[in-house]
Amino acid sequence: MATAGIRIGVIGATGVLGAELLDVLGGSAIRVAQVVPIATENSLGSEVEFQGEVTPVETELPSLHGLDFVFLCAPREASLEIARAALHAGTPGIDLSGALAPTAEVPLQVADLGVPEEEIIVPFVATPAGPALPWALVLYPLVERAGLVRVVGTVLDSASVGGVRGTESLLSESLALFNQREAPDPTVFSQPVAFDCAPSVGSPGEGGDTAREQQAIADLHRLLGADIGFSITAVRVPTFLGLASSFIVETREPLDPDEARAVLSKAPGLKVWPDGFEGPSVRAAAGCDEVLVGRVRRDPTAENGLLFWIATDQARLAAANAVKLAEARLGA
Repeated sequence: MATAGIRIGVIGATGVLGAELLDVLGGSAIRVAQVVPIATENSLGSEVEFQGEVTPVETELPSLHGLDFVFLCAPREASLEIARAALHAGTPGIDLSGALAPTAEVPLQVADLGVPEEEIIVPFVATPAGPALPWALVLYPLVERAGLVRVVGTVLDSASVGGVRGTESLLSESLALFNQREAPDPTVFSQPVAFDCAPSVGSPGEGGDTAREQQAIADLHRLLGADIGFSITAVRVPTFLGLASSFIVETREPLDPDEARAVLSKAPGLKVWPDGFEGPSVRAAAGCDEVLVGRVRRDPTAENGLLFWIATDQARLAAANAVKLAEARLGA
């Protein structure tokens, strides 16, 4: 498809993810004639800026037949409904919401890991949601170099996991406590957010894992192989944006920390933090399209064990991945 003068719909344009998508798209090689920003009635009267032009946000879904491409950045239920409408209209697109990731017929793609030629022209593709995207970028080079037996990690999720309303909850609670007022009742999360950590993001299911943890493991199995053992704990922390993780990997072949750093430093989408520095912090990752990797060291409890720390601007990373996939699809 030619990229001259295409009309692009961004579903969920006023959310954290939608805003990052518009920003990355504005600097991409895709030639956009018009962006149609779409959001819920909560965004009635809102406007977004794209390449210097201010556009009113539409709160009713326009005819998808008039769009050449769509990005789904809305919550899962809404994105799934629009994905069905887009498929019916013959409008291709990319799902960033995680709604289509569990569907085996929909390719799950990470641009920096390479996209099979036969998958470039499929109507819809999905990108990994949550921690699966940054984890895949870090783990894939290790799989290629030494193989992986298992990965055990903790994900530190910011309040942005609840979208704009999640960050607003953290702000309002923090201001109330600073001013010695009673904090408002939680409306997005089941517990207060400010100055506290919650041991889960979402409600645990029958086996104890939350849906976020289960989906991350399923995505990683699709991307890296079903024979790798994964155990993930997602923890909510009182930061506004970003995602950090600490994890242990056990490789099939020996791989010392220096070799691992060398492998990761050559991998796309990653930036290895210099030795001797404390970081990387979530603040250091803000606005960065890459995953920052640091504290690479040996795990003394396993023969082929390594410890890692990563920090990333999750929304920015997801947006950058989606736009790279769109550039490949649209021939930009």
